[in-house]
Amino acid sequence: MFDFILGNTVFTKTIMTCCFIGILSWSVLTISYRSMIRATSRIGQTKKKWLVSLKKKYEDYHEMDIKVNNVETFVDKYFRKKRVCGFPCAFWRTLYRLAIAACAITGAAGALAVSQGGGELTSVIITYLTGVIAAFSLIFLDILLRADAKEHRIIMNINDYLQNVLENSIAGQEVDLENGTTREQRRRLLRYARENTKKKAKDEPVSLEEKKVLEDVLQEFFA
Repeated sequence: MFDFILGNTVFTKTIMTCCFIGILSWSVLTISYRSMIRATSRIGQTKKKWLVSLKKKYEDYHEMDIKVNNVETFVDKYFRKKRVCGFPCAFWRTLYRLAIAACAITGAAGALAVSQGGGELTSVIITYLTGVIAAFSLIFLDILLRADAKEHRIIMNINDYLQNVLENSIAGQEVDLENGTTREQRRRLLRYARENTKKKAKDEPVSLEEKKVLEDVLQEFFA
């Protein structure tokens, strides 16, 4: 049977070519999804350029006071632009599905051509089965791939990091910066008030009791 397939018409060779393209696409997607899931599960430590760029872009929006209202849409759009071997994941998925369809169609067309050419029934059946088996094999691999579930997991990992980790980190930095600025302003005002008190004391004597009351008020106000 295999000798017949290898030496048969252009149809069976086309089926094998389509099957090879399908397996290649499946391999690219499998390796890429595995790598992306691993990277997005620890975004804080990853050095993947596309994730580092995503973090930087999100932080830049905050610095420019541009609020990202729908983080899921933001992540989804960015993920769709992610390229694997120069092409988006959607391209590889489409190519894989086209390979499945091409195997089935070529098998049927080849069987019809052999039949019309006066070929033996065995040749017709083998040509048709070659296309069907190749198509179903790729469908089985597609089921194992679970592309939709893996893409959803990748997007959810990124959403979780942006909304729960990076958002809180940015908010904490802003609070620390604001608190530091406020404390510095209070120290300057307190120092300025004390200097003014000393200057006034030179011109007009102030009792120790008045000084203590003034300092207590200033410390309570600027604490």
